[in-house]
Amino acid sequence: MPDLQAYHYDGPAEFHAIVGQIMAYLGYAGGHEPLPVGSEIVLKEVEGRYVLEGWFYRKGMRWHSQAAFLEKDESGRVIKNLILHWHQRCYGTAHSRWGTLTGVRPTKLVHHLRDQEDDEKRITDILVSQYHVQPDTAQYLVTMTRLQRPYIERPVHDAALYIGIPYCPSHCLYCSFPSRLAGAEAQPVMERFIRAVVQDIHDIAALCRQYDIHIRSVYIGGGTPTCLPLDGQEAVLQAVAGNFGNIEEWTVEAGRPDTTGKDVLALLRRYGVNRISVNPQTMQQHLLDLLGRRHRVEDVFAMFSRCRSMGFSVINMDFIAGLPEQTLADMQENMEIVCQLHPENVTIHTLALKKRAPLFHHPLRQHIPPAAEVSRMIHYCEEILQQHGYIPYYMYRQKYMAGSFANVGYAQSGTISQYNIQMMEERQTILSAGPGSTTKFLSHDGHSLKKIYMPKDPEAYVQALSERMRQRRHLCAMIYGGDDR
Repeated sequence: MPDLQAYHYDGPAEFHAIVGQIMAYLGYAGGHEPLPVGSEIVLKEVEGRYVLEGWFYRKGMRWHSQAAFLEKDESGRVIKNLILHWHQRCYGTAHSRWGTLTGVRPTKLVHHLRDQEDDEKRITDILVSQYHVQPDTAQYLVTMTRLQRPYIERPVHDAALYIGIPYCPSHCLYCSFPSRLAGAEAQPVMERFIRAVVQDIHDIAALCRQYDIHIRSVYIGGGTPTCLPLDGQEAVLQAVAGNFGNIEEWTVEAGRPDTTGKDVLALLRRYGVNRISVNPQTMQQHLLDLLGRRHRVEDVFAMFSRCRSMGFSVINMDFIAGLPEQTLADMQENMEIVCQLHPENVTIHTLALKKRAPLFHHPLRQHIPPAAEVSRMIHYCEEILQQHGYIPYYMYRQKYMAGSFANVGYAQSGTISQYNIQMMEERQTILSAGPGSTTKFLSHDGHSLKKIYMPKDPEAYVQALSERMRQRRHLCAMIYGGDDR
């Protein structure tokens, strides 16, 4: 299929997200993009049935098909199956390894199947026959969820705490996150922001005391939390340590080595942080320079050494496959360095280009490696990491990630991040503070979530905080106070 084509959808709004997900998975942009239309999808309701029609345009030819199904059927799965099947017939493409599992969390479905069925062979067969997942991928998912089960089968009053810090020292070319530059923020604005986050944390702590909620893991992410002024970092750390005891896992994203001197790392250790994320993304200086990451490769080695010497029990390293001008040899070099440093956790991301990222409209977009090259990078990482004792323990796909790629976290034995599993599988309450964060209360049924969203902009967050805290207290009372309606 040509690279940049749009699709057009006409039908009930409730199904637009499902159609958009499968079309993005197949490589189409939304209909609002100024691109040639490569497909049209129409969904109509006729006398208790849905009629789905699809048109695909290829080399001046038009390919059309339609199908009807009952309203009571699993509409979302049927729509995905039909569109995927039609596209494969039109273009003669092979089935993707994921079949119709085009969502962000493929393992969630497998856990749902495990809730109903103990037989792993039966679960694998369902994934292959009903969801068209390739057999090796189905087995991969079943194996991963077996590893995850102890981490999601936790007491109902256990929870995790997430704190979002939307500041960075500079903007990376590939990043769509709406972060602000810490160095450009006026001191009074930064001080108001930090006071608000601390207030947010104290409010969560009050809820935990009132409803006997136990915070077992903490994750401070962003952004780059370690780019805050040192006294601001300490205020946040102090609010956590002073309110929550018995934290089993406490992670801080310290992804940029230019923000983590000995004073910062010593502060993190003093308050009990035991897991730290060192995120070089790649280890070639020319690529770091292209991406706007203002540090040197040598800085990553120095930061890693400092983290080791200061006693962090788990160090994670993030890498991205598919960066502009990146080659398989570059990723091989990255993995050689991993094998040399031996961090406990490694996360391999695939570049998912989003419209808010500067790269989306940048000339370097044309230098993103082709999917086949990215696939070779990912397979190499998977092979070399597993050879060196790393186990894939959690995964997710970007919401509109094209192709067969996924982001996968690997861990050495005994170093699995419980927060990553619980956050991704959505089987535990996640209480969240800070701009852009989402509190997710797990309902009594163990599956549905009730959510509170914080504004992404720091100043809007400060203004809205009182009302959002009120809403959060109300939801918490509904869930933990016995009034879950």
